[in-house]
Amino acid sequence: MLVQKRTDLAVEARELYQETARREPEGVDWEETSQDGIGLTRVHVRNAQGARALDKPVGTYVTADLGERWERDEQTIAAAAHLLARELAALLPPSPQSVLVVGLGNRHITADALGPLAVEKVIVTRHLKDSMPDAFRQFSRVSAISPGVLGLTGVETGEIVQGVCQRVGPDAIIAIDALASRRLSRLCRTVQLSNTGITPGGGIGSGRTALDKATLHAPVIAMGVPTVVDAYTLAADLWEQAGGALPQEEALLPDSAMVVTPKDIDQLMHKSAKVVGYAINMALHQDLSIGEIEELLG
Repeated sequence: MLVQKRTDLAVEARELYQETARREPEGVDWEETSQDGIGLTRVHVRNAQGARALDKPVGTYVTADLGERWERDEQTIAAAAHLLARELAALLPPSPQSVLVVGLGNRHITADALGPLAVEKVIVTRHLKDSMPDAFRQFSRVSAISPGVLGLTGVETGEIVQGVCQRVGPDAIIAIDALASRRLSRLCRTVQLSNTGITPGGGIGSGRTALDKATLHAPVIAMGVPTVVDAYTLAADLWEQAGGALPQEEALLPDSAMVVTPKDIDQLMHKSAKVVGYAINMALHQDLSIGEIEELLG
């Protein structure tokens, strides 16, 4: 039995392919750069062959490496927000008139609360532009929801978002969710953006209906921060680094319904949500400074 290590990051999917096939995946291009001291990796899945190799839809995946202890430096937080805003704007359609921000995840589970926490940092203006159009002329029309999870609402997240899209008619959707990584070193230190949509439950639990252009009839930009490592994926990587061979028999494989997360996850989630939310504000409401964003958020 071939063991599948779990990750939601395109950069790690490429790493896993290289480790298994001992070559670069065909149909996939990638580049590494650095801006403002933050590492950027762009992975472009060009065709169906590349999609099969990485098990990722065709599209562009941008991963920003914020570095160790980034959350303790306000200058790094500001630089990260500006950088992510530029990358997000490049993935969005040109000058969208209406954008819906969707915060996926369970507010009551810390490692899964990125989406709801980030939505709290987004400046929503749809109602204000309708009631005071002159005062908010320079702002984009932004609405936001945190639909919760099936276990709490009894309604599929995809159904809720589809219903809201039918009423709001956004030109683009930004979906935020917690992700799973294969390495502890990337937890709450990286942010992934992609133009391929997202499946709710990617970071914790099983995925359900995908939120993408096919289901929502508008481009879906996904933003995610890895907050957990699957326990078996972590154990397998550590075992292989120590020179061990993984068991091939299915009976020897442990139950991997367990995840590992940083001990200071509560603080890291609030900081991650702040960076993601501020980046969305900068991308959608141009020329806003961090000070102005904080003033508007109260």
